[in-house]
Amino acid sequence: MLLTVQHRTAPGVSRPWVPAVLALAAAVTVVAVPLVKLPFLALQQTWGVLPVLTATAWAGLAVRLVLRPQRTRATGVWIMVVSLMSWFTATFGGLGGGMLLGLVAGSLAVARRPCAGRPR
Repeated sequence: MLLTVQHRTAPGVSRPWVPAVLALAAAVTVVAVPLVKLPFLALQQTWGVLPVLTATAWAGLAVRLVLRPQRTRATGVWIMVVSLMSWFTATFGGLGGGMLLGLVAGSLAVARRPCAGRPR
């Protein structure tokens, strides 16, 4: 019974697509940076489980943004927490790119004000 419950929002509710896409871009950046050989890096982090966990957290939070638009602010705070943690866990946050994308995504999600609905 519990598995069949579907969570639906009202027809006029907008979804936070831009923060979700930016969070997914941050996840891809953190996963892709360790795979690329960059000539200006003297020491590159070895591939491990921490960048994968960071990217998985960002991807899961991006999905949560789209599925639960009413919880956008709390999800945005968690995206920013993961972004700050990525500096230590995932090749300096994907050389700063993934971390900055995550911080922007979280900031947009926290600052978002949902529409009351479209006029008919």
